[in-house]
Amino acid sequence: KTARKDVLDRPEIVAAEAAARARLDASGRLLVRASGTEPLIRIMVEGDDRATIEQIAHGLASRIAQAAEPL
Repeated sequence: KTARKDVLDRPEIVAAEAAARARLDASGRLLVRASGTEPLIRIMVEGDDRATIEQIAHGLASRIAQAAEPL
């Protein structure tokens, strides 16, 4: 949860998204976006391997939460 939608533009988050997409390759898809109705970032990961998609989703959520923390 965060109201800071700008966190998605941070270089480390952009790089983490790109790495996650590369890890999924053609076997899945990834959507990361700010919610339009709630103060949170939505992460959707689809793929063939449940363990992989859970690792990707939790990893991105953790990085976004860290980047959204006040300095």
